[in-house]
Formats: sequence, structure tokens, C-alpha cells
Amino acid sequence: MPEFFNVLPPDDARALLLQHVRSIQETELLPTFEGLGRVTAEEIRSAEALPSFPRSTMDGYAVRAADTFGAADVLPAFLTVTGEVRMGTAADMPLKTGEAVIVHTGGMIPDTADAVVQIEHSQLAGTPNESRFPYEIEVFRAVAPGQNVIQVGEDIAAGATILPAGTCLRPQDIGGLLAVGVSDVMA
Repeated sequence: MPEFFNVLPPDDARALLLQHVRSIQETELLPTFEGLGRVTAEEIRSAEALPSFPRSTMDGYAVRAADTFGAADVLPAFLTVTGEVRMGTAADMPLKTGEAVIVHTGGMIPDTADAVVQIEHSQLAGTPNESRFPYEIEVFRAVAPGQNVIQVGEDIAAGATILPAGTCLRPQDIGGLLAVGVSDVMA
């Protein structure tokens, strides 16, 4: 009978294979960016929430949603724009009732704001003054609390499992780990 018909039962084949495989005995702590192709020795959890602050998903105005309730094309809500939150800066300008601040996609929104009005759903009311702020806008669509905002931890919660033990690190894994503050891995 030809030799290729002499096959081992699955359990015997598995036992023979496992005789030649050894488990990983030694691990080391290394910088995450050096982990490409390495296998994680332990579960990796997020060191921080992502995003770590409430951020806008649109260019527009950070507002208190209640200030826009009932806004429509025929009866807009009038808000006073008091400033702008520039990208990469803290939103340290609390909003009072009837106020708004300019925000950009991905930018931080003030603590007292709970929604973002898309710039397309607003227009200037009158002529801006010479100092740029404050000025009035008309809002033509109401927004609900949380609308156009990514909340803290919405992508990844602090302490969430990012990768299980035994994961071979790929470039996208390394980028994800670094994004949530994991600077070292045990591999």
C-alpha cells in the first residue's frame, strides 16, 4: 500500500506535534513601538479613556442643547458666539444660557456645552463687530443633548481590554496601544 495512506489518528498527530513545540518561558517588558511581531504575554488594558475629553464630530458651534429647542427655518434660535476653541487647546470657556463657541471637528467642547450645531445649520445674524467676538448667529435646527459629540470613553473605556494574551502584535495594534497610553508591553 502506498505510504500516503499511512496516516495518524488526529490525537496521535497532535501529540507528535506538541512534542516539538515548547511554550514561551521568558518574557520581557519592552517599549510598545518595538513590539512588532512579538506575542503579548498578558492581557493588555487601556490606561486611559479614548477620547479623553468630549469632542466635536462636526465643524460648528458648541451649545447648550436646551438653547436650540424649537429652532426652525421660520423661527431660528439666536445665540451669542463668545469665542473659539482652537484645535489642541483646552475648552476653558464655560457657556452661559444663550451662548455658543466655535469648535472644529475633533476639537474639545466646553464642559457646559452638551451638543454641537453644524455650521451648515446656522448663519450670522447681522454684521460681526470689529473685535470678532461676541457676535450673533441664527440656528435653524435644534440639537439634542449629545448630538454631534463623542463622549469621554465612547471609543475605548479606561481599563477596557485592548488585546488578549497571546496576540501577535501588528502595526495597527501598536498604534492602538499607543493611542490609549500603553507605552510598554510584556512580550
